[in-house]
Amino acid sequence: MTRLLSPPAAIEVTLAGDGTPAFITGAFSGSIDPIARWKVETEWWKQPVVREYWKALLNSNLLCELYHDLSRDEWFLERVYD
Repeated sequence: MTRLLSPPAAIEVTLAGDGTPAFITGAFSGSIDPIARWKVETEWWKQPVVREYWKALLNSNLLCELYHDLSRDEWFLERVYD
């Protein structure tokens, strides 16, 4: 089952030496094991939306999606898979 957080939960992210997310704190917290990464750029004609999404395993047992809003330099947790 998937739970979409609306609005997404703001989080703080600690990056590993290679630039991948390693740890998050906030509404959810713990170590992160990145699985996949993709970038979304949309609605550039109105207001740019540029996000780098990460599917990751939180605390070795909870699959989630987080994103880095590159235009605002803020991180959010958007989806949790039960």
